Amino acid sequence: MKFSRHMNAGSYSLPSEGAAGGSYKYIEVKIEKAVARISLNRPERHNALILEMIAELDQALDEISGRNDLLFMVLSGNGRSFCAGADLNWFYGSDENNQEENAARYKHLADLLLKLYQLPLITIACARGNVFGGGIGLMAACDFVLAEANTRFMFSEVKLGLLPATILPFVAKRLSVQNLRKWILTGSLFYATEAHQAGLADILYEEDQLQKTLSEFLNSFDAGAPSAVKRAKNTINQVTSGAIGVNDTGLTAVILAEALSSPDGQEGIQAFLEKRKPNYSLIPNPSPKEKGAGATNSENLNI
Repeated sequence: MKFSRHMNAGSYSLPSEGAAGGSYKYIEVKIEKAVARISLNRPERHNALILEMIAELDQALDEISGRNDLLFMVLSGNGRSFCAGADLNWFYGSDENNQEENAARYKHLADLLLKLYQLPLITIACARGNVFGGGIGLMAACDFVLAEANTRFMFSEVKLGLLPATILPFVAKRLSVQNLRKWILTGSLFYATEAHQAGLADILYEEDQLQKTLSEFLNSFDAGAPSAVKRAKNTINQVTSGAIGVNDTGLTAVILAEALSSPDGQEGIQAFLEKRKPNYSLIPNPSPKEKGAGATNSENLNI
């Protein structure tokens, strides 16, 4: 990969102890220059989600969200599958709780998906193997999805007497109403080609070609200013959520003015006028408004 203007030398893993003092058991986190790579790590269970894994993912997102040297987060799964949804033992064990207690448990997944959706980095899911239920939710909450050509998808909830309530708001941002009806109401299996055609996956790659495909995709962002890319993602999310509408002319004018006065904005305009390639510095510190949900102060991270 390129990104020489964004990257620090070398790569390393986050320490085993996170902000909460516990160790990562169900995920792996590795920093590769401007890229934070998070891997789900329950390969023997096809990376099925349990509460402990959700908590570790939540903590990892907090730890990387405040890092000004990072531009990307890549989410993948160790073993044969990206994520086969929620572990049924987790659901089955919840029959000991009342409805309010169960709702509180499942809210952890909904909150994680929201934090992933709002993460102030460019997020990329790398799907393979079986991607069912909650695994599709993790995918859909990311900005981009790369899927291996033989990946299998399924909204399996209705077959279990359940429904995909926590993931639906994020999946609905990618799929048409008719595709939602077709795949959620039937619980039928579908494949990467169909997912790609429907907009659930952005890029397909052949087996053993993930690293090449991912590298090429990351390099496609190389021309943009890091702060502009992050601001643009935040603004897209605000517009698509309805927080910014066509009547908010004053707000959109302020957003553009702030971008123009930023160091990257000044450098980009000056480079254009001087007919040279811009020399963007390391990613500037984002303002508190731009950090988004779950952001933390990078000075407090034990990284």
